Amino acid sequence: MYTFDNIAFRPIEKADLQVLLDIHNSTQVFLNLASIDMSDYNGQVAWWESINRNKTDKRYAIVMAQNPEGIIGRLRIQNIDRQNQNCEVGLDIHPKFQGQGYGKKSYDMLLEFLFLHFNMNMVYLKVADFNPNAKKLYSKVGFVQTGHFPSYFYRHGKYWDYLIMSMTREQFLEKKTVTK
Repeated sequence: MYTFDNIAFRPIEKADLQVLLDIHNSTQVFLNLASIDMSDYNGQVAWWESINRNKTDKRYAIVMAQNPEGIIGRLRIQNIDRQNQNCEVGLDIHPKFQGQGYGKKSYDMLLEFLFLHFNMNMVYLKVADFNPNAKKLYSKVGFVQTGHFPSYFYRHGKYWDYLIMSMTREQFLEKKTVTK
């Protein structure tokens, strides 16, 4: 378990699958994902079994540090490219914990882990243009927009861009020095 302040992340266990399924199937989450497919419990089990075999995609449960069974969200480290030292990230906070600062704190934790321990040099994420709260959070954490996929998403009756935001280790270390 990797601990950061009062939160942590740990491997996903089979006992976590129902809570993670509830997170995935919540409207606030799945409408912001590239695929809007909802899942059922059997699909969740199959997903969990597949991630345990995958070398380039990792998923973890975000938990309270003092209560590792108390899941507040999930995080993704995906498209891990060890040769070029970069990866894509994302996370989803359970709706009952949203708006309480756990998203920012979870990204701070994840970026510290990736840049200072997992030896990544660049981390990126993708965000739907119709999600201003997420864009604001990512900018606050230190990501900058570096590109986009035009008209990628069809949501809310129209097409939206998928924005690419990234951060280098150097940018992370500069931000970390400034905020101390």
